[in-house]
This record gives sequence, structure tokens and C-alpha cells, in this order.
Amino acid sequence: MTLNLEFHVRSLLWPFLFCLALFVLYRAFVVLAAPTGKIPLGVALWAFVADVLWSGLFVALFALLAKNRTGKILRIFLASCLVLFLTVAFGFARLYQRPFSFYFVRLDSTSIWKENFISALHEIGLAHLLLAVLLTIFLVFAFRAVRGLPTRLAFFLCTGCALALALFYAFVPAQDSLWHNPLGEFWARKPPASPSAQLVESANLVCPPQDSPLADGLLPAVPHKRLHQHNAILYFLESTPHSVVGKSVAGIELTPHLNRWLERSLFFTRHYANFPLSINAFYSAFCSAYPLPDGAWISVALPDFPVPCLSQILKSEGYRTAVFHAGYLAYARQRRFLEKRGIDLMLDAEALKKPPFEKGLGPWGAADERALIKPLVDFARQAREPFLAMVFPFTPHHPYSTPEDFGERFSHAQVRQPALRRYFNALHFADAAFGQLMAALEKEGLLEKTILVVFGDHGEAFYEHPRNFNHPFFIYEENVHVPLAIWYPGVRPQRIARVTSHVDILPTVLELLGKAHRLSPLHCGQSMLRGGLKSVAHLQAFWREEFSGIVDDRHKYIRKESGEEELYDLANDPGEKHNLGKNYPELVALYRQQVALAFSAKRQYYKKHAGYELVRFVPASQDR
Repeated sequence: MTLNLEFHVRSLLWPFLFCLALFVLYRAFVVLAAPTGKIPLGVALWAFVADVLWSGLFVALFALLAKNRTGKILRIFLASCLVLFLTVAFGFARLYQRPFSFYFVRLDSTSIWKENFISALHEIGLAHLLLAVLLTIFLVFAFRAVRGLPTRLAFFLCTGCALALALFYAFVPAQDSLWHNPLGEFWARKPPASPSAQLVESANLVCPPQDSPLADGLLPAVPHKRLHQHNAILYFLESTPHSVVGKSVAGIELTPHLNRWLERSLFFTRHYANFPLSINAFYSAFCSAYPLPDGAWISVALPDFPVPCLSQILKSEGYRTAVFHAGYLAYARQRRFLEKRGIDLMLDAEALKKPPFEKGLGPWGAADERALIKPLVDFARQAREPFLAMVFPFTPHHPYSTPEDFGERFSHAQVRQPALRRYFNALHFADAAFGQLMAALEKEGLLEKTILVVFGDHGEAFYEHPRNFNHPFFIYEENVHVPLAIWYPGVRPQRIARVTSHVDILPTVLELLGKAHRLSPLHCGQSMLRGGLKSVAHLQAFWREEFSGIVDDRHKYIRKESGEEELYDLANDPGEKHNLGKNYPELVALYRQQVALAFSAKRQYYKKHAGYELVRFVPASQDR
């Protein structure tokens, strides 16, 4: 019996070492690709213990499944899943500088899983392929090293390792660390929200207060014309942060056409997206309402919400209305949302992809931005009635695709980071398409009685802060600070440094058109042209975790779901590198109260007007 046990232990040693090497290899790739910082000895020790337990479990499973043909097929399937998972987890860690976890996956985005998957493939490089090959080699050696074990012993080892893992994670919770075992981090439960996140209800508050709590000065009114019966065009700049305005790379302007329009317009230099996600940005600008604070998308959770949107108001005033989208309106059920908003014409990629622009861009299959030009021009000159047109380009959305005939304006020698290089090229193309559209409208004389509002739906991040890639996960400046310009015939160009946000766009357009009386109590914004108290912008992001914040005249406050707080002096620290929270506790307390009031107001807003219940930090509505 002793000899048999000794033989079995020896027979398991090599496959165990090969499985353990899988996790060591994975971690080595992560260390080389993602910033892990200094690793405390205790963290490294617990990570090693988890690796040992997972390795034991896999060896026991391999031995248990090595008894017959079906078991061998299952073993190959299990090994393939492990290789795929570790490769994906490595790519995720490399991009987002955090472990891949199940609660990062949003259930309301499963309808576009195919597009997201193909989009992610654009980030695959030699490192991913090399890791997958090496992992496969280790597993092949582990397979060959596994020798037959009695079924009872294999089952005992498998059960023992599984119980040990359960006990291990019961006493050693996940730490959201790249050094912890990736399998354990994936299945980790989301950490609980900080108790201090509980809110105080305000019975009469249904829209977040927009006046600055500091009340340290008044804003002058912005001189402007009343433009009765003028057309209105809202042009959404996809994934365009304020930081690209006027920026040049290797002597080439990134957005030359946008820059020229900003010089001709009322350029609001402190404009913010209330929520850095396209569907929520569109809703805030189009309907002057804050997105659902539990992270759900309004078009999915409450498509019939009764707030009167801009198209409904202007349609009742005799306007023709249209939406032109280079993407697909089926995404997030936008078409269903718009069908009840007084829209006469809706064109998306499905209708726009026609010669000479029949070829789609990137994995999302979006239409070439230039395909928007002719349909918009045709619609604008179709009749004498004034019109409202909302134009949604898709470029430069990730993975930052450009048409083949446009070429590459920025090379590897000019921009070494691959994703950033693709983004600059896509942004440059999007700007060129915008310039062509504006030139076509001017040539046809269609801007002679038109208000043009051009603004970024949200920004785009490239690691200006740790873990911050893409746009929907944080509320730092690169995520939410966007350009906004208002142009109309006879406008006196100026730069206006007052804090504004997307909810203010609808009231501003109505004021310019002389229709401010059509504002509803359900509208939460205010005109950007008004005089009076200084205003604030309320911010929120909710994907994997929730962030709430506020931008005042000078300061920006961020409260994380965990309870951590950040305070930045944007006047002296526009890059948000120095957290001053501990230096100004009274100011932090003031802004904490304002953010709590804003969240409470948004919650009561949807409860009062739609009977919608939500729970702080638990976006259960995403599952609907």
C-alpha cells in the first residue's frame, strides 16, 4: 500500500509542476505587460497557495478523465478552455490593468457580444499568441505525464482540492489584484459598497441642483440672437475628448476642420458628458435628463419614459425631424426608443451602406462617415419647413477603423502605441468626414438659417490614469471633458469657460429658437447662455463599479463605490495627478453632500415619473 501511494505521488508530481508552470507563465506575461507595482510578500504567498490548489485540482481532473475516450475528449475540452481563459485574461489585464472578473461583464451588452469579441481581436498581438502556444505546450506535457490512478483516489483528490479552494476563498477574499490567481479573481464576488454611500432623501428634489454650492460669483449672460424658425443640427462627435482640440502630432493637426469651426463658434471649453457612454450621452443631450443611476440604459429599461425630447417638442412646432447614424439603431434598442419621439426619418448603417460607401468599417459594420453627407443634404433641402437633424458618426469608436482609401496619416515612427496610433488615424478621418459634410451644407446654402451644435458624446482614455483605457469606466477628464461649439449665422465667436454638461443642450437650443417656454419640469438642464449663479456638472460612470462626481468652477470631486474620495484643483492640475482630498476635508464634505443629493434626486426622479425602483450600486435592471 505504501509503495502504491508513493508511486501515485510520484506519478502526479510532473503533471502538477506543469500545471503550476501555467500560472507562473501567465503571471510572468502579465508582469511584463501591465503595471503591477510592488508585490508584498504576503500577497505573493497567498497567490502561490492558490496556484498550488488550482494546479492540484486540474491534475486530479486530468487523471479522473483519463479513463476512457469520452473522458479524454472532455480533458482536451477542459484544457482548451483553460488556455483560452488565460489568454483572454492576459489580454484583459494588459488593456485594463486589472484582473478579468465575471462582474465586469454587463448583461445588457450581451446583444452585441459578437461585435465586442471581434473588436477585442484587434488588440491581439504576438504576446497573446506566444502565451497561448506556451500554455498549450505545458498542458500537452501535463497530459503525457499523468499516469493512471484508481478512480476512487482520483475522485478523492479532485474533491479534496475543490473543498480546499472553497475554504481558501472563504478566508482569503479576492483583492482585485493582478497577482492573485486569475481563476479565483474571475469568480470573485463584487466587493460591497461603502456604508457611507447611503443617501439622505429630499422629498421635493427631483432634479440634481446645478447651482454651485460655493456661490462665489455670477455668470454674465452670453449675448445671442433669437433665431425663430431656424433649423437645428446636433452633430455628435464620437469618442472625442477636449484634449484633442488644437492638438498636433508630428506637425499634423488631429482635427483641423473641427478646430476651424470652434474658432467660428461659441466654444464652451468646460463642457462635460454626464455619463461617458454613447447611449446615455445621447439621452442626456436629446432629452435633458440624467441617465438611470443604477447603470441601466434608458432605451432598454424605460423606453417609454415620458420626458419630452427635443424632436417631440420641435415636431409639435412644425419641424421635420431626422436621425442619421453611421452605426446601427438596433444597438441598445435605440430605434424602439426613437420611434415614439416624433422622428420622421431614421437612417442607420443598414440604409446608408450604398455605393460608393457600401463597405462597412471595422467589426461593428458601421457605415463610412461620408455616407451621411448626401442623405442629410437631401433631407435638409427637401421642403420649406424647418428641420431638426441629429447626426451620429461612428468613427473613431474602438477598434479605431478607417476606410482603405483614406490611408494612414500617422505611422509607427510617429506614434508607437498601436491603439493610440489607430485612434489618431480614425480621429483624423472622422474630422475629414465632418469637414466634407459641413462643406456640402455650406455649398447648398443649408446653413444660412441653421443652428449647428457640435459636441463630443464622451472622451477616450489611453492610460492617463491607471486602468483607464477606452471610455465608460471612469469620470476623469479624459473620459468626460469634451468639446462643445454652437454656431449660427452672425454668431460672435468667443471661448466661454463656464461649466456646462449634456443636460444643458436641449434648453440652450430651445432658447436660441425662442421656444424656452416649451421646457418641461422633467427637463433637468438649463440654458448655457444664461446669466446668474455659476453652475456645476454632475458626473457618473457605472460599468464594473460606480463612480459619482461633480465639477465646480475650479474643483472636481470623485466618489468611488468603495468609499474612496478624490479632489482635484483643475485650474492648477488639469491632468488630475494630485489628490487634494486630505488637504481640504470641509470642501470634500460639501461636495460629498452634493453628490449624494444628486444621486437621491435621480432616484426619486425615476420613481416619481415612472415608478422605477433601483438599489444603490446594484444595477439589477441590467438583467431585465
